[in-house]
Amino acid sequence: MSKRILILGATGRTGRHAVAFALAKGYQVTVLVRDPAKMIGKSPNLTVLKGLPTDIADVRMAMKDCDAVISLLSALPEKQSFSFRKVIPPHTLEKSIANALQAMQEQGIQRIISLSSIGAGDSYRYAPWYMRLMIKITNFKIVFADHGAQERLLQESGLNWTIVRPVALNENETMGTLVVNTAKTPSPFRMSRKQLAHFIIDNIDSETYHRKTPILSEI
Repeated sequence: MSKRILILGATGRTGRHAVAFALAKGYQVTVLVRDPAKMIGKSPNLTVLKGLPTDIADVRMAMKDCDAVISLLSALPEKQSFSFRKVIPPHTLEKSIANALQAMQEQGIQRIISLSSIGAGDSYRYAPWYMRLMIKITNFKIVFADHGAQERLLQESGLNWTIVRPVALNENETMGTLVVNTAKTPSPFRMSRKQLAHFIIDNIDSETYHRKTPILSEI
């Protein structure tokens, strides 16, 4: 029987690619989404559940019979992220990852891959100056505080986590050449969401990046 994976954030711009790639590779896929009507496409190997990753009961339900977890959630909507207008931090990533880790430990699941960003955690030094400026003066500070919180939870979990830190994401359908590093500022500073999703799905069963924080870009 093929492995079943739970994808959080499946209706997002990266999530839709991840679901498609996972199904194409033969995985059984469960998604937990706020609005099932936003799911594109159908498959006998796709289970769509309505719920919230910030609700532990919903997460426990969705994680049943799963072998691995992928989180592609966002901390804030894009417009809010770039805004100067103050908002109350929702701590979406921190709450969601805390729920996922609790449910994984309860159900004996070891593998989780989570989307973060260059600039989070100890990769702040590798973010370009204009990105560091945005983090200081806009709601990006909330986004990256949430990224940092989820990263710490993952790193302290004892599970087989991978924290993926892509550079500036675009919607290109044509994938370039993937570049993976852990200790420098990528140039060019770009990457397609399609390439990001491909990397994540390809590494579900790989131990190459267990407990590592790869920085991803494209050339």
